[in-house]
Amino acid sequence: MSPRPYAGAAGAFAAAALLLGASSASAHTIVGDRVFPATLAIDDPGVNDELSLPVFSQITAENFDGTTGPKTYTLGGEYSKTITANWQVSIGSEGVTFQRNPKATGFANIEVGTKYVFYQNPASEFIFAGGVGVEIGGTGSPPSSALPADQFTTVTPSLYVGTGFGDAPVDWMKPFAVTGEVSYSIPTVIRDPIDGSQVPNVLTYGGSIQYSLLYRNAFVEEVPNPFKKLIPAFEGVFQTPVANTGPSNPGDFSVHETTGVVGPSLYYIGTYYELGVMMQVPINAASGKHPGVMAILDFFLDDIAPTTLGKPLFGPPQARRTTY
Repeated sequence: MSPRPYAGAAGAFAAAALLLGASSASAHTIVGDRVFPATLAIDDPGVNDELSLPVFSQITAENFDGTTGPKTYTLGGEYSKTITANWQVSIGSEGVTFQRNPKATGFANIEVGTKYVFYQNPASEFIFAGGVGVEIGGTGSPPSSALPADQFTTVTPSLYVGTGFGDAPVDWMKPFAVTGEVSYSIPTVIRDPIDGSQVPNVLTYGGSIQYSLLYRNAFVEEVPNPFKKLIPAFEGVFQTPVANTGPSNPGDFSVHETTGVVGPSLYYIGTYYELGVMMQVPINAASGKHPGVMAILDFFLDDIAPTTLGKPLFGPPQARRTTY
């Protein structure tokens, strides 16, 4: 789900809307003995049959004059379906957006996507994938609403990578893993049809550092309940407008500055679902006024219904070495 920074009709809460949409609802991934959770700041590098519902986010913007802006909430979701063991398609939305002070409500555009795993090495817990997402303009709130959705389509190609440290020479390193994502959002218009402001192309990049107590319990040493099902992490995502940004307007920090959030996160991996929460700490004034929060409930359809809804449409499912 790919946002864009802009000025004009969005006004003072543009930065908040930007960051609330920075993360896609995502699926967990298993490569060899490694479970990569469905992280909140970025998408994970694998493909799966999953339902992320709900995906929640909240952050407070800062107005151009330095005062506290509106507090904004989003509630959305995404459904992912494997076509083959290495290829998935998805449909979702950032969903309903609520804003306080002043009160306003809107609905985000529908987003569709596809992802393909180009390479994975189970022995080294390494995976590399690529994909394309499309935000379909005009499928959300109309221009007349308090929080209108974009009336144009945005295409976003992305690359994903992840690796675990399970083959590290010392035990204390084995539970660690890292993931990363880079994407480039290309709007289909140069100017916003609602307010005439320029619509920039945006480079989005981020990553996560994870320490899997799940992995430690299974392959290093026993971890007591309830901690053995947890994966704490630190993650972040950043966005830089790189083309068609237009002239710099005094105080219009949302269009030309890099924005982003970083923060600690925690994921619980159950048999059929994942629960996750992340603190969003804005990196600068353009990114927000105060820390926010994101949360996800992700259902593993490939575990809930492995012979029906949770298997690829064509061919066998992806081989999995690990059962926790």
